[in-house]
Amino acid sequence: MTEKRSIANSPAQAVVFLETLAAIVEKSPVAYSATGAEDLAAHIRGMAEAVNAEAHVNPAELDTTRQYAALDWHNETIAVLFAAEHRPTFH
Repeated sequence: MTEKRSIANSPAQAVVFLETLAAIVEKSPVAYSATGAEDLAAHIRGMAEAVNAEAHVNPAELDTTRQYAALDWHNETIAVLFAAEHRPTFH
């Protein structure tokens, strides 16, 4: 039996995902120059702010989502930052 499963995404999840992506880009400038990574991270954060403003995300929901995401994404961030190609630039 094939079962279709999906997780509903909320605007708060989108905001937190973009914030997390910006943090990863900023800390991992391997594919970009340091300035390029900062610029891209700032652009992604701007996207997060736009989603937040457009969707009128409840601040309490956003805080709770950030707390859960911090737990979920911590391992993902560590995996990316400690990948072999990132080790020489990790501070």
